[in-house]
Amino acid sequence: MYDESAESYAALMDGEIDLPIYADVLGRLAKRLAGVSGALIDTSCGPGHMLLRYHEQSDRDRELVGIDLSPKMVALASVSLGPVADIRLGDMRNLDEVETDSVAAVLSFFAIHHIDPEEVAFSLREWKRVLCPGGQLVVAAWEGTGSIDYGDESEILALRYTSGEIRDWAQAAGFAVDRCLVEPVSEMPMDALYFEGTAEGERTRAESDS
Repeated sequence: MYDESAESYAALMDGEIDLPIYADVLGRLAKRLAGVSGALIDTSCGPGHMLLRYHEQSDRDRELVGIDLSPKMVALASVSLGPVADIRLGDMRNLDEVETDSVAAVLSFFAIHHIDPEEVAFSLREWKRVLCPGGQLVVAAWEGTGSIDYGDESEILALRYTSGEIRDWAQAAGFAVDRCLVEPVSEMPMDALYFEGTAEGERTRAESDS
């Protein structure tokens, strides 16, 4: 589906990326990453809008990596970002090429609705593995229960998850919950969820004990 709609999706994001929620989420991320070294990985980068906006408005020095399962999305992101980011074809559920405790931040924007609950929990554990202690996780998802109906466009799996489910799975994976915000989306029959978490480890445990 995303190969077929890559160009139209990229055109849609050209306008969507200017929404205040993205400036807020990415700005908050940049502040939380102060003093945390390592790359920022967008595990479902699409045409690359989140990485480019973060680079332009928040941190021009951070190493950026984009991963997407769609070859056409990877091609669009590679053109858009050029030398700014390393764009790779890959699966957000499997980051075998990324070393443990090596990454400063992991992003996942509106992608986990395509995987089932067990895969969401598995992906969170994988993202925790690659993050250094104190590393940051940002997940945007469609909030609620039940499936998302794409109508005649596609029969692809799409599920909504509640904020409570995301919080529970993230905590079980080893994340401290920093914020879990549910925002109405105009002209959409569902709300958006924005989750922010910190990878727990020796550093964060020491800080929490002090």
